This record gives sequence, structure tokens and C-alpha cells, in this order.
Amino acid sequence: MPGRVSARKGELSTSAQKVSSQPLRSRRTTASSNIAVPDEGPSSPLRMRICLIFADAQRSTATHRKLAVNLRKIQEECCSESTGRRNQDIEGDFREDDFNVEIARCVIRLMGVKKSEGAGDRIVRFLGMFLRRANDKG
Repeated sequence: MPGRVSARKGELSTSAQKVSSQPLRSRRTTASSNIAVPDEGPSSPLRMRICLIFADAQRSTATHRKLAVNLRKIQEECCSESTGRRNQDIEGDFREDDFNVEIARCVIRLMGVKKSEGAGDRIVRFLGMFLRRANDKG
């Protein structure tokens, strides 16, 4: 409850200033300071493709199905055992562990996003759709 306002214009009581400034200080804390992001190392074509998919997924839910299919294709390319079919679209030699590290890196970034933020909710929905598709196709 705010303090008493003075009858004079432009003059605030000291109690009103104290009450109004206290909630602002409590809102200044951010969740990003609590999360330790590890060193990422050098960029790679695999990282670029996965980051583009996550960037598109946080913009809109309309393309989530297509993006989940594309991410699943990247996963299959990285996990493929035959050398003839392996990494057709990705320059470099990437394995399943590299794919898992890049996905985990994107999920770690998600932990710092507030719960009520729309982009964070869309990424969580996208990850759920991707994991459901990966589990069904198995």
C-alpha cells in the first residue's frame, strides 16, 4: 500500500518513495545469473543447423512439425552407421555424441528463460514434439 501523498504538487512523502522502490529491487534479479553456461568451443556446421532450427522453433508453433522432421533427419545422419549415407548434408564428420551435445547446449540456454515467456514455451513444445516423433519412429 502506497504511503500518503502530499497535498503539494511535485512533493512526495518519504514513505511513498521507500514503498515503491522496494518491489523494483526484488524484480531486478534474473534467472540467467544462476545458470552456469559451459564453454562452447569452436562453431561447426552441425551447430549452425541445430541453432537455426531452434531459432525458427521459438518464433512460431506453425512450423514445429517440419522443424521436428528436419531435426530428426540431422539426428539420423549423425547416428547412421553406413559411411555411404552418413552426413550427406553436413560438412564434417559428426557422431551421435556431437548431436547430443548440441541439443543439450540449446536446452541449457532454455533454463534461463522465464516460465511465462512465449519463446521459452514454444521451445518446450517443440522439444516435446521432437522427442515424441523420435520415440515413435524409433
